[in-house]
Amino acid sequence: MKYNIGLILICFSLLSGLETKAQEQTYEPKLSFGVDVGIPTLGRNKAFKQVMEGLFNGGLTLQYNVFKGATIGIGAKYSYFNLNTYLFNNANWKGGIHMPAPYVRLSYEKFTTERISLSAGVKIGYAAMISANDSCKVKMGKPYTVGALFFEPQVEVLMLTGKNSSDGFSFVMGYNFYLRDFTTDFLCIDNIPNLKSDSYQGITRFLSIGFAYRYYFGRR
Repeated sequence: MKYNIGLILICFSLLSGLETKAQEQTYEPKLSFGVDVGIPTLGRNKAFKQVMEGLFNGGLTLQYNVFKGATIGIGAKYSYFNLNTYLFNNANWKGGIHMPAPYVRLSYEKFTTERISLSAGVKIGYAAMISANDSCKVKMGKPYTVGALFFEPQVEVLMLTGKNSSDGFSFVMGYNFYLRDFTTDFLCIDNIPNLKSDSYQGITRFLSIGFAYRYYFGRR
């Protein structure tokens, strides 16, 4: 009898430990704030890839866990591409494209252990594509500006700095789609050397690889 009671107590203790561990591993943050910074690369269409060089892609996001890891957030991002002067025989021509944008972010985040979470989501918003360069300055007296809907699917792997910590750092990869073709209009010129007409076909898009910091509110 004593043996059976002891065995029951041991089993209960083990089950309680497993339950506590499961609860720790399925932590569901309610509110978080994040900053992500990346380097744009592999731009498309062909004209965009050859004319522009990616320097920065980043954003700020405040997001709320609606139900069991399904989150909704709001934020703002900024991307910048510099003009590749090598394509123009190293001409003394300066400029680049600025892409500021507000967005809504829909995502799903799951903590797989006490410290590691995996998430996937998409940013959806409206960007201003502002092409500021010497050619547009001379021809128009101002940058060439056009609006474009955009969406950016992202995946993220995050690790907290410690057990029950509010701070986490992550690796982030995203692919950006701007629903606007990159054409000679962005440079305020009639043609770009060594590029054919089909080089301008296809919406503006690029890969972004970088890192992020996230703060989880309410942790102790």
